[in-house]
Amino acid sequence: MPKLSGKCLCGNIAFTADSDIHMSYNCHCGDCRAASGAAYQTLLFIDKSALNISGTPRVFTHVADSGSVMEKHFCPDCGSQMFGHNQGRPDRMSIRAGVLEQSELVKPSANLYLSSKIESTPIDSALAGYSEMPG
Repeated sequence: MPKLSGKCLCGNIAFTADSDIHMSYNCHCGDCRAASGAAYQTLLFIDKSALNISGTPRVFTHVADSGSVMEKHFCPDCGSQMFGHNQGRPDRMSIRAGVLEQSELVKPSANLYLSSKIESTPIDSALAGYSEMPG
């Protein structure tokens, strides 16, 4: 299993995790774009029980278009988004790729919500692509 670690921009929130990355994708949905301020967000999904956090992130909760209750965990000092949680998948957490120190492990397998991507965003044609959330 890879040892994962990372921290926010100011260093007040840090994490380690002894977990495999179960899946990773680029999400182009409006919620991810608005939350990150970027054209899309790359998310890495790990076992929630393997995540060890130092510091106390703030949590913003909202309902996704699917009806799922979603959480965005971020640093209250510098604003860096760190983690996400879908309450419909209680055993998984997502790590935002930009805070992971082992950047060589960031290997998304798909682009999701291409129906709402910013038109000028380049897409890697080698990755699977879905107009919404598959399955």
